[in-house]
Amino acid sequence: MKNKEFVDLMADKFGLQKKQMGEIVDFMWETIIKTIKKGDEVVFQYGKFVLIKKPAREGRNPMTGATVKIPAKIVPKFKPNKKFKDEFIK
Repeated sequence: MKNKEFVDLMADKFGLQKKQMGEIVDFMWETIIKTIKKGDEVVFQYGKFVLIKKPAREGRNPMTGATVKIPAKIVPKFKPNKKFKDEFIK
């Protein structure tokens, strides 16, 4: 499902204009991004958004086999909780 389809579905469900719902969805994502950038978690019923620190490491260039240094980085991640994971295990 793409963002537009999601916005259309939500707008129909809640009786709002698609433009209004698009603004709500955009605001939600902007708030999630700002919050996890500060180092805080965003916790929902089915999981949470967090920042994960990945340390620097060595890797290999698959074309040449040469060793390359991969710098440390911080990446966002969604960590599903047990309730969410159980939806896929039947």
